[in-house]
Amino acid sequence: MQIDLISISRRRKPADLFFIGLFEGEKSSKLLTGLEPNFANSAEIAIKNKRFSGKKGESLGSFNPEYREASEILLVGLGSRAKFDSAALRDVIGKLIQVAASKKGKRVRILLDSFTGGKIQAAQGAETIAEMTSLASYSFDKYKTKKKEENDNAKGPEVLEILFTRSGDEKNIQKNIDFAQIVASGTLTARNLINEPGNVINPAKLAEEARRIGRGKGVRCTILGPADLKRLKMGGILGVNQGSKTPPALIILEYGASHKKGGTVCLVGKGVTFDSGGISIKPANDMEKMKYDKAGACTVIATIGAVADLKLPVHVIALAPAVENLPSENPQRPGDIIRMYSGKTVEVINTDAEGRLILADALAYTAKYKPKAIIDLATLTGMCAYTFGDKACGIMGNDRSLVEKVKKAGEQTGERCWELPMWDEYLETMKGHHSDLLNAGGKHGGTITAAKFLEEFVPKKTAWVHLDIAGTAWCDTPRSDCPKGATGFGVRLLINFLQNWR
Repeated sequence: MQIDLISISRRRKPADLFFIGLFEGEKSSKLLTGLEPNFANSAEIAIKNKRFSGKKGESLGSFNPEYREASEILLVGLGSRAKFDSAALRDVIGKLIQVAASKKGKRVRILLDSFTGGKIQAAQGAETIAEMTSLASYSFDKYKTKKKEENDNAKGPEVLEILFTRSGDEKNIQKNIDFAQIVASGTLTARNLINEPGNVINPAKLAEEARRIGRGKGVRCTILGPADLKRLKMGGILGVNQGSKTPPALIILEYGASHKKGGTVCLVGKGVTFDSGGISIKPANDMEKMKYDKAGACTVIATIGAVADLKLPVHVIALAPAVENLPSENPQRPGDIIRMYSGKTVEVINTDAEGRLILADALAYTAKYKPKAIIDLATLTGMCAYTFGDKACGIMGNDRSLVEKVKKAGEQTGERCWELPMWDEYLETMKGHHSDLLNAGGKHGGTITAAKFLEEFVPKKTAWVHLDIAGTAWCDTPRSDCPKGATGFGVRLLINFLQNWR
């Protein structure tokens, strides 16, 4: 998609659609009167007659080939100016892109000034508009037999024009738009990888995709295969994958080694390319979604690619343990005791609690890089999805400052996190009788006990945060920013965090 920033002083061709925002209780602006006097007059009449008031969700449309800006104009209610924030702007832009798709508008224009003011400044507003336009236009249709232009799922305009009036702001606004497009591209990369089925993306193919994403960007890629994993005694990764014919891999991507002085950040993502549950097999209902169990890995891989594109001055290492969890002639069994990379032993109580086993080996391996901070992301527990749905991820950690920084990044990007306690009592149910630890605890508090298990493998005296994205990595019903499927949750949050790392 092409996104153009256009000054009001520049000559321009009419668009197919022109979107204008209006806050509740306010009159249409002099700016609108100057741009489209006929429409502005109609809008004023509608407002006086209480046919339109600017309430959230209201709209007033008009079609006239004689209009200057576009043959069709839509005035959109934004609600209270005092309450209009980034979250509200994201929501309204996502819905407008859906309107544009339904009307098959190829060239869409939006009046930036009418969606800003109060809590939203021009550069921030343009960034949000550019980001949401890209996200809301996404569709995963590569396996559709229809051509894209014939596909009912193809959505979004070909060109979005952001019309602005403030002279002197163009450089800053354009900078924010460029940033937004790179971040959105990273999010869509994650979505594409997650949406790929298990017969296309297996551990080897995910490693190949990681190489491709990092190629030519100054990203160093290292793939630890079966021989390396056996030499390192990574029993968690090897044990989970032993039921699959496809070999496992630990994918390691490194960017920004010249910035080590600022402290290394390790991103760790769970990469189960398909999760049947193993011997503790999952119910058939919804099992096809288990291709999304690689969301954490896809997120950290896509993030480091975007970080490289943005040339952020940070040293980042992404680690993605990649496996398949399948039953076969030689699967991992409940009751098996495995020795992890850290040397600790774990009794496997449930083979469907596999994500924590592969993450544990990767977390312990980060000690090699002496990180200042570790953030892991994983579709780890169904309990977290039941608790928060797709509205927030669970966040837990061992360092107050790091937790707050990640939470702040989530609030600023709309990828919200809600903190759960990490009291030591939760570890009690994970202690083994014949091993150091069990990989599953009791019936209750599963999201927290899983995090407490992971904490046992975090290098000592290292700040660490765990994000359980089981509910947020996938949406079952279309949203304003995403169709059904992978959401790419975490890419925007991580980039915001890394952008402010120093």
